[in-house]
Amino acid sequence: MQANQGQRNDHRGGTGATGEHRGPRAVPRFLVAAGDVVLVLNGFYLAFVVRFGVDIPPTNWNAFLDLAPWLAGGTLLVLAGLGLYDRRLNGFVPTLRELLTGVVLVGLATAAASYWFREPAFPRSIILIGGAIQLVLLVGWRWLVWRVDCRLHGQRRLLVLGSEQEVLAFLGKLWGLPSGTFRIVDVLPPEKADKLPARLGEADATVVMPSVFPEARRKVVAASLEAGREVYLVPSEYEVLLNSARVSQIDDLPVLQLEQFQLSWFQALGKRVMDVSVALVGLLAGGPVLALLAFLIAATSPGPPFYLQERVGQNGRVFRLYKLRTMVVDAERHTGPVLATADDPRVTRVGRLLRATRLDELPQLFNVLRGDMSIVGPRPERPEFVAQFKAENPAYHYRHLVKPGLTGLAQIHGRYDTSAEDKLRFDLYYVRNYSLLLDLQILLQTIPVVLSPAAARGRKADLTPKTIAFLTDRRAE
Repeated sequence: MQANQGQRNDHRGGTGATGEHRGPRAVPRFLVAAGDVVLVLNGFYLAFVVRFGVDIPPTNWNAFLDLAPWLAGGTLLVLAGLGLYDRRLNGFVPTLRELLTGVVLVGLATAAASYWFREPAFPRSIILIGGAIQLVLLVGWRWLVWRVDCRLHGQRRLLVLGSEQEVLAFLGKLWGLPSGTFRIVDVLPPEKADKLPARLGEADATVVMPSVFPEARRKVVAASLEAGREVYLVPSEYEVLLNSARVSQIDDLPVLQLEQFQLSWFQALGKRVMDVSVALVGLLAGGPVLALLAFLIAATSPGPPFYLQERVGQNGRVFRLYKLRTMVVDAERHTGPVLATADDPRVTRVGRLLRATRLDELPQLFNVLRGDMSIVGPRPERPEFVAQFKAENPAYHYRHLVKPGLTGLAQIHGRYDTSAEDKLRFDLYYVRNYSLLLDLQILLQTIPVVLSPAAARGRKADLTPKTIAFLTDRRAE
């Protein structure tokens, strides 16, 4: 498959008249972080002005000054935990969701700090007014940063190596990015990897898919780096496993040492303590919501509000997973086990709301208390799908070496319709790099994901030849 060749001489992007390659640039993250802190503190100052006028009572102002260093540090921790200092060019909407979550969490942290340090002169009204002002200031600041990042990054011209199926899937992902972020200048199948060096002058970066053989992959990476081009390497499952390998040696032979996929007893204990704590708090806080949702389901759709479904857990053990019902009763009577699709007619009206907000997963907190699941981990799949995925990919069983979770890396970085293979890469990375800090970060980043209905949409329909041609032609223009 070849991309449209008529645009190859358009050299907008990273190469000037001298042929010198320019890598992607962005606003320094320390500058972004400094701007965030300044705006959050100024948001509180403006809230004091709104509340008291320009003559702020000394008692109240001193309370703010006492808390200011803690507020600055808390702001950085919260926004960093939400991933707001990662370099991304996937549009501004995700940043909006994360900023909203960040402002709410900063407000809660401020209330906790004022209580902890016994600062009654820091009024709760300041937290509410300041939150609204901070959101406006941060959205404006981050929109400016995003626009400058896009400007500095420029349009990156890509050479893609891979099978037709991989390339088409990649085109679909590029289609969802902001216009002008990337442009495909050429596509080469794996068997023509030797032609890549001659094409590098027209590109800023090379994208290498897993289907490219290891020997060809080494040559492609070497040629790209020698020419000063970036390389985006889509990892195979094997390469994900190497991510945290420890460099060791046998005599004078350097080796990569891979340890077993299992948590230490100390890690398992810490994870269990966090699971039970979060599940209990979640059930206490969400109990009334759960009761209300169960009533709505029973009132709007015939059948019980809850249902049980078999899922595969740690070490392949099958357990019964609790869920709020989002589909009509006996939805699979005529089809058997199938994945949900976008606009699935079997989903009820209340079910669509529950899926969009992930509230249908709330009863799984009982599974966490029982020990069937963890708060964070790979999402559990049904036995029928596990058997299919294992047959297609032998590395799939590695994800069952830890307990399945309510949320995970694949859930915060992917969508409901993300392919099983791509989800597996995230799951393997999580298993290989587990830490309590990673769990906390995933849990924090789950909050803005819940606010994104798009992430809960069902599996997309398969691409038709016309759709494929449309995507390819549009991306090559």
